[in-house]
Amino acid sequence: MTELPIAHHDTISVSRVLKAAPARVFAAWTDTESRKKWEPTPEGMEMVYENFDFRAGGVEHSEMRQDGAIVAAFEIRYLDVLEEQRIISTVMVSVGGAVMSCSLHTIEFRPEGSGTLLICHEQAAWFGGMNMRKEHEGGWALMLDRFTEVVDG
Repeated sequence: MTELPIAHHDTISVSRVLKAAPARVFAAWTDTESRKKWEPTPEGMEMVYENFDFRAGGVEHSEMRQDGAIVAAFEIRYLDVLEEQRIISTVMVSVGGAVMSCSLHTIEFRPEGSGTLLICHEQAAWFGGMNMRKEHEGGWALMLDRFTEVVDG
């Protein structure tokens, strides 16, 4: 019998209060052109989005590439989409054809005065003995800072 890789599990929750109304925040979160402005991509790398099917039951495939070579592949499955309220999705990250992590993401858009309280929850499982909580927390913080600049700019 083959030994399964060790899985580390954790939950990350981050939030921001944005000046923009939920409709604007939701639109910026769900548009691929907008995402290119706020989704962090390491220097020298490029994100390529394919099959963006943003709806409950839809699937998105994307790749992080460096010099044309695939560094990581992402598969996002949208489980629930309530416009201007909530997005629930699963995210699978593969490197070299091996699954590195799987996550459940719940993104909430709540009215807050004339703006929006954006709440992001990630329930993650990292495989192969990796525990990437600190990297994911840093990634969420950077992403939401950039998102806030794009939306409230």
